[in-house]
Amino acid sequence: MSGVIKFFAEFKSIFTSDDVLKENERHANIVVAATMFNIFITAIIIYIFTLVGLFNVNKSMMLDATIRSVFTLLIPSLIAFLLKGKGKYLKYVLLIFLTVSIGAIYSLLTYTATLLLIIPILLAARYYSKKFTIFVAIISIFMLGISEYLGAHFGLLDLNYVELPQGTTMTIETNILNAVKSLDLNEKEVVKYIMLQSYLPKLVIYSTVIAFACAQISQSGKNMIEKQKELSEEGARIESELNLANAIQKNMLPSIFPPFPEHKEIEIYANMMPAKEVGGDFYDMFLIDENHLAIVIADVSGKGVPAALIMMITKTLIKNTALNGKPVDEVFNSVNNMLCEGNQSNHFVTSWFGILNLKDGKLEFVNAGHNPPLVYVKRENKFEFLKTKPNLILAAMENTKYIKHEAMLEPGDKLFLYTDGVTEATNEKNELYGEERLQNYLNHHIEENVENTIKGIKNDIDRFVGNASQFDDITMLEFLFKEKKG
Repeated sequence: MSGVIKFFAEFKSIFTSDDVLKENERHANIVVAATMFNIFITAIIIYIFTLVGLFNVNKSMMLDATIRSVFTLLIPSLIAFLLKGKGKYLKYVLLIFLTVSIGAIYSLLTYTATLLLIIPILLAARYYSKKFTIFVAIISIFMLGISEYLGAHFGLLDLNYVELPQGTTMTIETNILNAVKSLDLNEKEVVKYIMLQSYLPKLVIYSTVIAFACAQISQSGKNMIEKQKELSEEGARIESELNLANAIQKNMLPSIFPPFPEHKEIEIYANMMPAKEVGGDFYDMFLIDENHLAIVIADVSGKGVPAALIMMITKTLIKNTALNGKPVDEVFNSVNNMLCEGNQSNHFVTSWFGILNLKDGKLEFVNAGHNPPLVYVKRENKFEFLKTKPNLILAAMENTKYIKHEAMLEPGDKLFLYTDGVTEATNEKNELYGEERLQNYLNHHIEENVENTIKGIKNDIDRFVGNASQFDDITMLEFLFKEKKG
């Protein structure tokens, strides 16, 4: 008894539950309506071909079927089109009318239309509801039984149903009932034979098996779509978080130029263009005191969020340590040890860090495995690489000793810093932009101001790369020492 109650409760849930995938329901309704409309048009074409004699079909049967299809196919499909697929019960109306229409055709053409009853079941699977697909299958099976029974009396003769004496001549318009009379057979026995020998096998094979197969496909489709929806929502969440991380990262980098409007003796411009939403490159410039300007550029290994987190930590450590008044080499000694602590991810950082005395132009700097900067010496009117023996990268080994180097800048001299995303930009021929091309560009655009120089190099890189994708962050900084501070 409990099993029966459970069955009816489950059957009732077909109409009351939200099992159908709602965001797909309107589209599925339109697909069903379009199928019904196309079947109606096909029926009209067959009827026209019958009238002109191209098809040898019973004209009265075709006329009757065509008139019925106006009410069972055309009108419901047009209503669905007008409603644009909307309607809580529209799917039931459409598929029930479609099943009735196909059942009517089947009752007349019993020997040709068996597979037509699969159409409603297949269409029901488009709603991605296992329960709804089974419901439509039950309706189809029920209609199959009625159509089979009516077809035995009024439909065209299926020669598979009865064994006729040798030499019997039959026409396509002969129905089973007439055949029974002409052959003096027992009508009830023939109908029983037809129902048991033809209906039950078709019921099992065509309806039940296909119905449950479609139900499983429908459920699998629903699971897949729901999984895609979850992934899409997760992707949207990640994208939102990445956009937030991108905004945070940009806010951490100096973005207002000139950064020190009160210092007329210097001019600086920089830009960082991440390969992904967030990057591992960074630059910074800050005043240690009124007479000392710190400039730093760095590149964290890897890309994306992990590199961005290390970038933020490294930038903060360098600035905070430098503001304590330590020399550049001691700054990197301390920062390196702090980065080595708990570096389970094995990220490392290449960096160039310098402190410029604005009063006399003395530049003290340290290089932790970073690309050598280019220096423009005004009296020589050209850019040259400021190459020194680089020290070990940051976060690689504790207690590494970093070597301090010195250089003198005169008014009109420039300093150009960059990350390897510039020189290692690759075109479709797998060629690198390279140091030589970078140096040539700078020497051919000496008169450009610092902002136009940075933007010009980026445009030149874009032209060189062409359609190839950017695989690394691109960061550049140029500093002009206009005059000594008085």
